[in-house]
Amino acid sequence: MNDHPTAQPSAPLHHQVYIVDDDAGVRHSLAALLLARGHQTQVFASGAEFLARADLAQPGCVLLDLRMDGMSGLQVFEAMRQRGTVLKTVFLSAHGELASAVAAVKQGAVDWLEKPCDEATLLAAVQRAAHLSHEVAAEAQRRAWLLERWNALSPRQQEVARLVATGISSKEVARALAQRDPDRPIDPRTVDTHRSAIFLKLDIRSSHELGKLVEELGLAEDPPSRFS
Repeated sequence: MNDHPTAQPSAPLHHQVYIVDDDAGVRHSLAALLLARGHQTQVFASGAEFLARADLAQPGCVLLDLRMDGMSGLQVFEAMRQRGTVLKTVFLSAHGELASAVAAVKQGAVDWLEKPCDEATLLAAVQRAAHLSHEVAAEAQRRAWLLERWNALSPRQQEVARLVATGISSKEVARALAQRDPDRPIDPRTVDTHRSAIFLKLDIRSSHELGKLVEELGLAEDPPSRFS
């Protein structure tokens, strides 16, 4: 995504928008508005139907009614969170549901709008939620790619990589490994060979980059005590 403060605003992107509301009139009016603006829409009369049929793994926006027959909007939202969806939610609330709407935003919803919705406010909320959803999806994809590369390392290379990531030398890595498992000593030159293979497989160029990667994947460890 390009950030050019002096550039003219680009045209809004078109996104997948799910509309979940048990009021047929609301569903149809929102769908008509969003379709007219180029968005792809799917409508659902209940939370259970939405959870059963929507693709929760693909980015987009959910316009979700807070109060519905059957599953409430908050129950649907919690089910989405438990399934690890990348979709982002904008709640639709009736007058008098302010406390529930604010609670939903605190739990991770992008926004809440009181019905009937102002058209410009609704479209802006959809854009914001969809952009956030695409960012989350891209980050999840990047993390999965990194983890796939990490898993391509041998167990010994992973062991070496965690130590190299702390910034210590090959000699210190060899000493730390020997201390952990005296039956499996390793020569510093072998550590250097592993280091080269690790950098190649992970497409990185330094111990600093490796440190950031293992920290991001939750694999970092404390550096071993220095040896004389």
